[in-house]
Amino acid sequence: MIDVGKSIVLEWTPLNACRRRLVFEPRDLGGWTRTEAERRDDEWQIVDQEIVTHVELDSSGPDDTSGITTYRGP
Repeated sequence: MIDVGKSIVLEWTPLNACRRRLVFEPRDLGGWTRTEAERRDDEWQIVDQEIVTHVELDSSGPDDTSGITTYRGP
């Protein structure tokens, strides 16, 4: 379970491309700041950023009988 007050981070490496990362950080005024970055020369370089009002994360969970774990942000 993800705490509402904490950031959500997703990292992946595409085939034949630089490692990428999405970070959703909760804002004091509500919503989230979504930052997309790319790993270049051992540093994260921001390639896009925006404010979003809603974040939803679904993933398979090994201990869940339904096979789906859902988190919905504020």
